[in-house]
Amino acid sequence: MADTLRMENEYGAFTVRSKGASLLALKMKGHELLHDFKDNAGDWAAGAVLFPFPVRMASGTIMEHNGKEFHWPINDEKHHAALHGFTVNQTFDITSNPEGICCRYMYDGHYEFYPFPCVLEIHYTLNAEGFLFKAIVRNRGTEPLPFHIGWHPYFKLVGNWELNPEPSARLAKNIFSHPGEKIPYAGHQWVDEVDGAFFYSNNPRIRNDEYTLEIKTPAPLVQVFRPANAPFMAVEPITGLGHSDFPWLEVAPGQCREIRSAITLE
Repeated sequence: MADTLRMENEYGAFTVRSKGASLLALKMKGHELLHDFKDNAGDWAAGAVLFPFPVRMASGTIMEHNGKEFHWPINDEKHHAALHGFTVNQTFDITSNPEGICCRYMYDGHYEFYPFPCVLEIHYTLNAEGFLFKAIVRNRGTEPLPFHIGWHPYFKLVGNWELNPEPSARLAKNIFSHPGEKIPYAGHQWVDEVDGAFFYSNNPRIRNDEYTLEIKTPAPLVQVFRPANAPFMAVEPITGLGHSDFPWLEVAPGQCREIRSAITLE
């Protein structure tokens, strides 16, 4: 099984790695859009799929669903939290087809903190509509399956860049950076360090002197992460993050659910 696959067509090219179903490179209209972490991509979860939750849960480690609590192990010691679910470190089966690249991970429910067997498929496609991301979650168990999902691309910041439009609100954070209550957006200097969840009424866009990149999101909530002065920014489409304002999405036994996102370039 290949560790990475690359696809190229008239609309550009992209490369996907089996670990985390990670998008490592994306070229559209002659522009390389993603930051290249080289051998350190795994340390940054670069381009990875985050399931069954992205970022950190409001409780830090406890997933509550249907009156039950599932206690996740801490893998983010700094913030005393579970971070990004578990697929970020799993190896997917990856195959190419005429439309793009498909990544497939079969989970048997063996973790006590997530006893929900499922199949997760990620489909990456590059065509006239843009670069398309589609996740399919299939419930192989006998109980409703709770989840959120996110995607972690790091975009290059080129020349005189800006992120717009302005968010309408954000989630406050406690001392451990766990997401808290929804509060009004009071402005932010994007050149400074940022790691937070923001509400957008329209899709976020990164503009520079060469192009405008738009991230089409499945929910009004977007996680934005950038170390101070870094030449990149993660603008992460997510469905939610284990927070009271974003109840877990559910998949009934034997059923599936699709989540879509996209990147377009002007």
